[in-house]
Amino acid sequence: MEQTTTKTNCGLFILLLVLEVIGINIFCDPPSPRPKNPSVKFDAKPKEPIALSYRIIKMKVTAYCPCKKCCGIYADGKTSTNRDAWNSLGVAADPKLLPYGTKLKIPGVGIREVDDTGGAMRRSAEKGIYHIDVRFHDHEEAKKFGVKWLDVTVLNPTN
Repeated sequence: MEQTTTKTNCGLFILLLVLEVIGINIFCDPPSPRPKNPSVKFDAKPKEPIALSYRIIKMKVTAYCPCKKCCGIYADGKTSTNRDAWNSLGVAADPKLLPYGTKLKIPGVGIREVDDTGGAMRRSAEKGIYHIDVRFHDHEEAKKFGVKWLDVTVLNPTN
């Protein structure tokens, strides 16, 4: 009987040791999170979630890359918000209709941010047309995208 108890205790000890090694402590509550810098006060209250509003707008969607063929004399590698056009994926739009920083969910493309503008987008806006130009890094990819009319979701944080 004593040998069975010893084997059982040894088995329990090994199980507890394994649980401890993988980070599961069954004897006490998990520690509360603490700031790395003790002089910083920790606020345990949850923050208010950011509410998102959105609207869906039918838009003319074209594509470009930062090359000279697409941008002409403006092919300096920078967007109108001074981002590196070759190392960021964004969207050109008329900032009067879609201000810089506006996030757009474009079907087949994903979520992109308005960070550039162009004459074609501003001319379309004068006619009441929402027109965005999706930036790609490759000229052939931009050409292949073509011209599409898509239901684009405009995402706006409300708080």
